[in-house]
Amino acid sequence: MTRHPSPTPPGIPRWLLARMADPDTRDAQMGDLQEEFEERADADPGAARRWYWKQAVGSLAPNLAHRARRTTRRGPKGDGTMSKVMQNLRFALRATHRHAAFSAVVIGTLALGIGANTTVFSAVYGLILNPFPFPEPDRIVGVGTAYPKLGRDLGFFENMSPHEYLDVKDNTRTLEDVVAWDMGNRQIAGDGPPQNVFTGFWWGDVLRTLGMRAHLGRGFSDEELARGDPVALISYRIWRDRFGADSTLVGSTLLINGNPHTLIGIIPDGVVMYGMDLWTIMPVQPDAYPRNRRQMQLIARIRDGVTLQEVNTELEGIAGRTQQAFGAEFDEYEGWSLQAVRWNEVASQTFRAGAFVIMGAVAFVLLLVCANTASLMLARAQGRRREMAVRTAMGAGRGSLVGQLLTESLVMAALGGAGGVALAYLGTAGLRQLMATLALPIAGAVEINGPVLLFTGVVAGVAGIIFGLVPAFQASRTGIAGVLQSETRGATAGVSRQRLQRIFVGVEVALAFVLLTGGGLLLNSFVRLNRVDPGFDHENLLSMRLTLPREEYQGDAVPAFFRDLTGRLDAVPGIRSAAAGTQFPPIGFSAAELFFEGGVPSEDATLPRALTTVVTRGYFETLGIPLRAGRTFDDTDDAGTVRVAVINEVAARRYYPDSDPVGKRLKLGGADADAPWHEIIGVVGATQNRGLDRPMEPEIFGLHDQLGGNQNQLFLLLRTEVDPAGLLPAVRQAVADMDADQPIYAIQTVEQAFASSISTRRATTLFLSVFGVFALILAAVGIYSVVSFTVSERTQEIGLRVALGADGGKVRALVVRQALLPVFIGAAVGAALSIPVGGVLQRQLFQISGKDPLTLGSVGLILVGVAALASLVPAWRASALDPVEALRKE
Repeated sequence: MTRHPSPTPPGIPRWLLARMADPDTRDAQMGDLQEEFEERADADPGAARRWYWKQAVGSLAPNLAHRARRTTRRGPKGDGTMSKVMQNLRFALRATHRHAAFSAVVIGTLALGIGANTTVFSAVYGLILNPFPFPEPDRIVGVGTAYPKLGRDLGFFENMSPHEYLDVKDNTRTLEDVVAWDMGNRQIAGDGPPQNVFTGFWWGDVLRTLGMRAHLGRGFSDEELARGDPVALISYRIWRDRFGADSTLVGSTLLINGNPHTLIGIIPDGVVMYGMDLWTIMPVQPDAYPRNRRQMQLIARIRDGVTLQEVNTELEGIAGRTQQAFGAEFDEYEGWSLQAVRWNEVASQTFRAGAFVIMGAVAFVLLLVCANTASLMLARAQGRRREMAVRTAMGAGRGSLVGQLLTESLVMAALGGAGGVALAYLGTAGLRQLMATLALPIAGAVEINGPVLLFTGVVAGVAGIIFGLVPAFQASRTGIAGVLQSETRGATAGVSRQRLQRIFVGVEVALAFVLLTGGGLLLNSFVRLNRVDPGFDHENLLSMRLTLPREEYQGDAVPAFFRDLTGRLDAVPGIRSAAAGTQFPPIGFSAAELFFEGGVPSEDATLPRALTTVVTRGYFETLGIPLRAGRTFDDTDDAGTVRVAVINEVAARRYYPDSDPVGKRLKLGGADADAPWHEIIGVVGATQNRGLDRPMEPEIFGLHDQLGGNQNQLFLLLRTEVDPAGLLPAVRQAVADMDADQPIYAIQTVEQAFASSISTRRATTLFLSVFGVFALILAAVGIYSVVSFTVSERTQEIGLRVALGADGGKVRALVVRQALLPVFIGAAVGAALSIPVGGVLQRQLFQISGKDPLTLGSVGLILVGVAALASLVPAWRASALDPVEALRKE
């Protein structure tokens, strides 16, 4: 095995360990840690670094406690450091209680910032960093494929053929327990009516790959897999919800599509991969399928002592040998590649980018909260100058004062952290309800657990130091001379504090600018996205899925069932028309290679490929897809006539740019000599067949009456004249009249389907917009506080100006102008920061640049406008001062 150079341990945890270690044994301890780190790094550098961090974090509490005990023992008669800490803590609690209103504002603001961070981190930890409960997650990988000739980037979903699975399984030395699976729908029968469940069909024992045991029973045995035995496992949630967590269920017979299967185990709680509630063995072996039928997913376990880089080096060789052996027969192997990626990353890739954008946003919110709180603490410190002077006169050193004030900040941060955890419990409950409505590939636990609480504690502590340190140092500088000076020279007192507060205002404005820009870009993008024309009338259109069991419906019986069913549904009052198809916009997942009579009509760098949808008559009329040329399917087209096809405008433009496609012929699935030709009879309008945020793709439509023998799983599509939800009982009755054992499922309107396709974008937009508004409010409060404080500090100066004849307008203009100076500086800094942030967001945006000048300009105007309004009230109050009273004020 190739040994890679061991990286050095991360600097920060190495420094912490060196500082925390006992001086007498430090060298030995650090040497042992270095040696173990190098051994771990040989296997997995990333895991080694994470282990080193855990060692550093885990050593903090016991070493700090040990040092505290030693320091306390050194102090005379209990006057040690710990005694001072406790004294500061008691004083801080009294001060917090004494200034209850101020403390409530600070603690409430912190609770919002920390609560938002805790809620989002709980989702990131549960769904991305640790989405599966299996042990050693770094050893579980998904194997993806990329086909440049098919125009397909690296993908992990329905990306691999059974033969390609065997290429990997039979030739790998770096992977073990290589398994592949397909997905579909099956009906289970037992107590109660039949239930349709999402099902995985496996080659291999996936529990062994995951390193887990069944909750009850066992996984698939090698003998069962070789024979394709009718055995099954069900998910923990189905076992609990449908079968009442019956511990005697294992070993019983479960009817799956009417066929008896022996239930051999219960899948562990939380292991719900892509929502599959039922696992069975693939009844045929991989070599029974064509090499180019790609419908499988593959996961495997990295062998002990092997790195991910070594796995991918081996996969590169396997891909090259496959290309050499089969490239002449299958053009798509030209330049294809295999790549292993850790399964946690694969499973969370759909929402990983959006989650980290939101995580970055809440970090900005927390920084803004800290800046706002620091500004408030500075204002409060102005009223404590006499207290600080008295304590200094009594012998308190500056370090003692800083320690006391910093302790007060940390106490409020701790209370804010506790409030944040309480808010996070509500937030995570809401997130779990939202997740229940989404079809996620994983079932991660979004909850307040140990790592999340540790994160919250660190965030609260860091926040307390950030917002408390500068005010504490500033307040501790006040001595007796400073108090006397401020008593006699009110016009110039507090200049340093004013400068600091303006700096904090600038920081708040800069951070608010970034958050508002991010939210504005995403909101603008989302508005543009919702204005996209889907290409058909998607209102009052209801969809649902129906799967006919192959054991009962074969051959012509499948299209006959759907033909009769759509006829019955056409007659239901409130339904204008009914049709069915294997997919519909925006749910486009089934595609095939094309072969054209006479060769590819247009030059293209990639092999011709298009979405292939099998539909019943009336499909285009029900969806409202316009006819552009020729005709659609009618009663003259049936199983006994020439096979016909309809293509969309995108396919017509791409493959027939200079000719009329009507009357031309093509084959679906490649150049198989035995495959039948399809005559193109019409061209229909293009639709957003892969979602609003993706380009329209070529699409070929075939007739279910001619192709329906293998198409037993269709979406029913109903154009309604009334509220679609009210028609469900009638639809269920129509299905039951034909076959009472066939349930409908995946019920939603087409509008809801489009909404689901952009749900990640919607969530990211919503979060950043809310954070942006929150940032704007905090910035306005900060500006108002600083201007009010400045006016209070400059009462005598302003009174003198009024006494000398300055009118109210000039006074107001002076106050607002000085208030807006840090706002303009902060806005300029925020605009500069927003440009790289916009670049990070670019992949989340639709038809808009991350540097959009209109958004940047609008955010700047909003911030300046809000700042002007926030400063206008104290400015007006300043202009109304009575000069006599102002000059008398001490």
